[in-house]
Amino acid sequence: MFRHPSEFVRFKASPHLPGVELYMARLVEHAFAPHAHESYSLGAIESGVERFRYKGSEHVAPADTLVTLNADEIHTGQAEIATGWTYQMLYIEPDTLRALAGTEVYFPEAAVHDPELARAYRGVFARMWQADDDVAFTSEFTVLVDALVQRYGGKVRAEGSGSAAQMRRSLAMRRVLDCIEANLEGSLRIEMLAAEANLSLFHFVRVFVATFNCTPQQYVQARRVVRAKGLLARSVSPALAAGAVGLTDQSHLNRWFKRSYGVTPAQYQQQIGTRPPR
Repeated sequence: MFRHPSEFVRFKASPHLPGVELYMARLVEHAFAPHAHESYSLGAIESGVERFRYKGSEHVAPADTLVTLNADEIHTGQAEIATGWTYQMLYIEPDTLRALAGTEVYFPEAAVHDPELARAYRGVFARMWQADDDVAFTSEFTVLVDALVQRYGGKVRAEGSGSAAQMRRSLAMRRVLDCIEANLEGSLRIEMLAAEANLSLFHFVRVFVATFNCTPQQYVQARRVVRAKGLLARSVSPALAAGAVGLTDQSHLNRWFKRSYGVTPAQYQQQIGTRPPR
């Protein structure tokens, strides 16, 4: 699966709390392509150092760093040092985090060095991975995520703030994203997206990159893989998932899924228990 013998990636869907997925990995040579998660990504670096690009900035996360990424944000990931990095992550759907916090949550910092909370995170995560009942799992989860939200969560960015020009650009980009979501399974053309924004072709690409810190192609590819991941979690076969998100075939999905999440679609389904019967 990986070229380096110590590398691994493991997913585990929570059987106790909807909207929560557990993930652990050790990576040395594998580098994640620009990708996204529909969930919040809240994790801790156990050892080594990770480098990742998020919202247009480079971040370096050594051991005892907490990683707090908001949902649907494009990011990358790779080793910063030769020995790689080991980490654990919770993927939490926005509705689940909203129910826990009682409000919308936004994490302004992508990486914060907090040895005390990072060590606590690792202990709680290990107990959650082994929990065999929903009382234990939900109790541990609530205490941990409450601590993360209270210490590092911020207010949601206000909608509609800024100049009239900024608001128009925001609305135009919202139309573009809606167009992408509505046409992921078909043929998306750059002219179509530029027309939604009412911009010339090259101006549209420049504005898109300035707004989302990725190219339109990177965003489309990330959204296709995110949607495929959701289908795989519902026991859709990799071949059908590939067609449903506009990829040419299963091998195309395999390549992009591995680059984005570190495992193939079949391995992901095997790990979370949604592998369809042959």
